[in-house]
Amino acid sequence: METKQPTDLPSPYQLKRGSTLDQAKLLKFMQLTYQELFPEQSDFSHLKKTVSQYFSAKTPLWWIIFEEDTLQPVNPVACLWMGTGIDQVTGDRYGHIFLIYVMQQHRRRGLATQLINQAKTWVINQGSHQLGLQVFDINQPALNLYDNLGFKTQSRFMFKSVTSSFEGEILD
Repeated sequence: METKQPTDLPSPYQLKRGSTLDQAKLLKFMQLTYQELFPEQSDFSHLKKTVSQYFSAKTPLWWIIFEEDTLQPVNPVACLWMGTGIDQVTGDRYGHIFLIYVMQQHRRRGLATQLINQAKTWVINQGSHQLGLQVFDINQPALNLYDNLGFKTQSRFMFKSVTSSFEGEILD
């Protein structure tokens, strides 16, 4: 793993590039994210399929580690998982944040902002000019962060439950 100590990252935090060997750790962080946002749901085993299907050398991963005591094992406290997408309006390729997560006890220290800065650097190095992400409506702290960092809503991702009965609905 390559190590980089950005000037904006407070000590003793360090940013490290992950590898494809980090699949289990990535899955753990995804599960933490969803358990926090949807505590009423207990089964997130389907996330394993998402990670195994999409995680690769082309979808980079970064960790922030907290290295207060060098004698203790180093465990990540935050992560960023990136990929690419195609803007359906312009056709331009853009960098997409699949996951950004900071453990609760390490929040409000600028770690998520630093991960967004890492994402911007990666996007620029890929030759893209946009950074996109999906955020749940119930995640107000994340919405506040993204608003403060200049993200703007381009579309809405909507769902509707369907049954075998479409009474009263017009179908074409």
